[in-house]
Amino acid sequence: MTGFRPGVTFGATFGVAMASVLLMAMAPTGLPPTPSATEAPRDFETRIAEIAGRIDANDSAAALAALDAMLPTIDLPAQRGTVEGLRSFALARLGRLPEARKAAEAAIAATPAPTMLLLRQLFLTRAFDGDQAAAAEAVALITATYPRGVRELPSELLFQLLTGLRKDDQKRFDLAYSLAAVDWEPEDGKIGDGDGVRLLVLTGLASRGRLDEAAPILEKVQDPGVLLRIGIDRRFAPLWPAVEARLGPGARTASEAFVTAAKARFEAAPTSLMARHGYAQALNIAAREPEAVTLLADVAPTPADLAKLNNREIWIVNLQADLLANTGKIDAGLARLTALNAGLGDARPELISTAINAALLAESAERPEAALAAIAAAETGAKFASDYGKAFIASARACVLARTGKRAEAAAAAAPMLAQTDNQSARMATQICLGQTDAAAATLIKRMQDAEEATDMVFELQPFLIADRPGVPGNAHRAALRGLKARADVKAAFLKAGRDLPAAVSPPR
Repeated sequence: MTGFRPGVTFGATFGVAMASVLLMAMAPTGLPPTPSATEAPRDFETRIAEIAGRIDANDSAAALAALDAMLPTIDLPAQRGTVEGLRSFALARLGRLPEARKAAEAAIAATPAPTMLLLRQLFLTRAFDGDQAAAAEAVALITATYPRGVRELPSELLFQLLTGLRKDDQKRFDLAYSLAAVDWEPEDGKIGDGDGVRLLVLTGLASRGRLDEAAPILEKVQDPGVLLRIGIDRRFAPLWPAVEARLGPGARTASEAFVTAAKARFEAAPTSLMARHGYAQALNIAAREPEAVTLLADVAPTPADLAKLNNREIWIVNLQADLLANTGKIDAGLARLTALNAGLGDARPELISTAINAALLAESAERPEAALAAIAAAETGAKFASDYGKAFIASARACVLARTGKRAEAAAAAAPMLAQTDNQSARMATQICLGQTDAAAATLIKRMQDAEEATDMVFELQPFLIADRPGVPGNAHRAALRGLKARADVKAAFLKAGRDLPAAVSPPR
């Protein structure tokens, strides 16, 4: 289990700041807006302050009506920018996102030096309006004008944007490069979250023949998991000596440095669940699972506590479940996910991801009754899942049926998904469960030939990951991967895409 996040429903909201703040921030020189020729010097400010107060008081409809009436009387661009900016906030609160976006863009166009608050509004309205390319352009504008301002943007939206731009390699690379250039780390995230963006940049540099520019980016990578991936992917061969030096014997140099940094972050913010999550994850990477289990033992112990976890904090429970299962406490791990996922519904659609993970964990642990219950729960909430996530649900059901001897039912359950899914991970897992070895090998090879999937697929085939580990989930799958890796066709594709990490720097498991 790797904490897969299928079909995440991003719960970020506009979180509109106090509109009165916008009034003060809109004046780029720090001076009050200049009144128009038809108004007394304080009239414009007074009216704007009154309207801003209405927005703050959630009387957005009245505020919008006043702003709309005011707009035709305004001649000065700066004042029009102020009015349009407030219109954008009012429209956003009324759920009229396309109009809110237009107003934000008009405000930006009329304002010589847009504030971070206004640029944030531009990003949010474009992102929520579904225009990913334009949202990425807003991020580039923010990183260029307010380098640290990007930290004020909801990290879930930025991750969603990076995922959504997958088919536009140049725009995705540009966005990742902009974020990496300002050392972006999610304010609401855990240590190392920004390393995924750095890996995107390094991959983009490799595909563009620009690895000579990689050193400053590589130097900032903290997560040993990212270093390991770079150290096995053949596209990064010129970087391998530097990566091996960073990893050290048994990868302990990198993993212990990561633990030290994560511990310091946790000790500086002991009440932060994300800091605790990062520390536990670092311990896990360093093969110190018992310590990680202890660290998470008192996290959200009651249903009421679980209900309070936000969209990012729910992943600490997912990690806890994995750690418990991987230290032999499979039932305890499943119980934690079951308790968390009891809240899945219209109020908490984001839990569909952890509900799917519960099904995958139970199936890989060969707990058929628990797996079928978890699958049923995930299917009940499937309306919240993406097609990618639904493929995992179908895979889990097919694998449970196959493992319990119902092979005809398993094949029937898998057929619709296998016919159409682009989720190659779910496809391969299902083919393995159904005993379709040649098909599974073909999928595995396809994944290693795919620029997006190659790094992770080569990583999944590393000896320390596919070795048998009695008493923990996934041994049947690991055995299947060992068999596939030994095939001549798979071996050839593997050696073309990457390598086994040298034993000297390979982790102990």
